[in-house]
Amino acid sequence: MATPLSGHRLPAPRTPEPPPRPDRYRGLLALGLALIASAALLMAVNHARRSPDAAPQPSQTQAASPVPGKIGPFAAPTASNNAGPAPDGPGVFSTERSTGRTLGRGTDLRRFHVAVEKSINLDLAPFVASVDTILGDKRSWIADGKLRLRRVGADQPADFTIYLASAGTSERMCAEGGLDTERFTSCQLGDQVVINADRWVSAVPWFEAPLGEYQAYAVNHEVGHQLGHQHEACPKPGAAAPVMQQQTYGMQGCLPNGWPYVGGRRYAGPPIP
Repeated sequence: MATPLSGHRLPAPRTPEPPPRPDRYRGLLALGLALIASAALLMAVNHARRSPDAAPQPSQTQAASPVPGKIGPFAAPTASNNAGPAPDGPGVFSTERSTGRTLGRGTDLRRFHVAVEKSINLDLAPFVASVDTILGDKRSWIADGKLRLRRVGADQPADFTIYLASAGTSERMCAEGGLDTERFTSCQLGDQVVINADRWVSAVPWFEAPLGEYQAYAVNHEVGHQLGHQHEACPKPGAAAPVMQQQTYGMQGCLPNGWPYVGGRRYAGPPIP
């Protein structure tokens, strides 16, 4: 706000300066226009940073690409509707009754059921959708061109079942085959692929990728055992982990990866005897 002039002496008039020469005027005009353009650009950048319509940054709805030594976004499978540990359930399961689309074009057809334990605060439909998305992905086991998978309803025969079970129930199921999971890991036993619900909803701290990537790993790893694949080791620090590496126990210097195929080719590590 300007200070009133009352009680103050006005300054003596100044002799006007001669007008600038045309060449000097043009230089000053160009400099002024440049400063105005720079200020406008700076204001636009600051506005974009503050504006909610600015381009979003990668979020937890994206997961890491399995390209060896590189991480990038991809559309993640549907995540769980519960981020906390699942309570131990009664060991009774709800099995999806509908039949899904055929996954893959191979001649080796494997049919499977999908089931979720009751009373563990996890719904059947989201898990079914995630399993279908993962196993139907072009980077999953169907990428070999030989395998064909199809989810069938509860009243139809199946070659194996993918269970989502609470920590306590999954431990008991795995222990039937002599596997000690300590309520922590998933397992495959006979015609049973058992996914530990606690790992499904929270993964593990050292798996530094979005939840959808871990869920892809959990399904592809255990289904990989069902298809006859054994454990593999990290090929070298900084590379993507093979899907058959036990990433739930540690990364061994590798980067998280939930997929057995990269660029249409099987991505594997050194076999573990």
